[in-house]
Amino acid sequence: MLKKVALSSLLLALLLGACSSGESKSDKEVVIDTYQSMMEMEKVDSTGTLDVNVEADVQDPMIKPYIQMVNDMEFSVDQRMDMTQNLQEMVVHLSATMSPMTFNIDLPVLQDLENQTLYVETDSLVDNLGMFLGNTEQLKGKLLKLDMNELEGTEAPQVDYQEMQEKTTTILTDFLNEKSDEDFTKEENTYITTFSKDELIEMFSKLVTEFDDSIPEDELQQGVEEMKTALKDVDLNTFETHVTLEDDQLKSQKFILDLAFDYEGTPVKINLQSDTVYNSIGEDVEFTIDPENSELIEMQELNQMMNSMGY
Repeated sequence: MLKKVALSSLLLALLLGACSSGESKSDKEVVIDTYQSMMEMEKVDSTGTLDVNVEADVQDPMIKPYIQMVNDMEFSVDQRMDMTQNLQEMVVHLSATMSPMTFNIDLPVLQDLENQTLYVETDSLVDNLGMFLGNTEQLKGKLLKLDMNELEGTEAPQVDYQEMQEKTTTILTDFLNEKSDEDFTKEENTYITTFSKDELIEMFSKLVTEFDDSIPEDELQQGVEEMKTALKDVDLNTFETHVTLEDDQLKSQKFILDLAFDYEGTPVKINLQSDTVYNSIGEDVEFTIDPENSELIEMQELNQMMNSMGY
């Protein structure tokens, strides 16, 4: 009897062990699954920041202030998306100084994907750019309505965003599946994927081919070769993405690019880091812009107003 119990316990332990090992995923599989889930998100509230640092021993007094402005710039975006309503909103925060001017812009923009329409709050534009636009106080408190069809000068084709997501997911998944397992590592609950310069070119080529089939094959190949030439003398020190999970839920992602090159005899180093924190996924989002209960001004009216002021 004891032998039977012992044997049964052993078989059960082996069975549970087999099930557990089958459910465990490699770092590569976790990253792929995470990106697939990101492409399928319908409702998202996130906050993104961008930090750029440029190092260059430039003596030109006309260029130095621009490098300093870029290094000191603070840039972030609060983004809300609800694909069930075909709406996405972002509030762009930009703080920058180019002596003697300082800009502190908070620019809310709502995009109606179905109707190809943008709505832009004008207050921050007037406060920061009024000196260039003239007397624009009458613009404050309004929403600038932009028809994307008119801006492009032709009727923009209707975009199937679900199809676009599916294509992007397929390209990204195939691309990641082809990468070596060694390119995927884990630090605590953060999964890191590293990319090479050749992979950057390959990814660019695949995306262009898939989303713009109007480009002839020879022109596409020429563009890839030009990109290779442009990147030939660039040292790509770091090109990687980080995704951080908590309880198997996506909490943040990071993109890091660190490169160096020589510009007319001057060594230049650029470090770019983009961070996105997901405040909520799959929950209802609240938009701050309400076109139906706002006073709208269209681009034609704005142009007439600027012309009347001699601009």
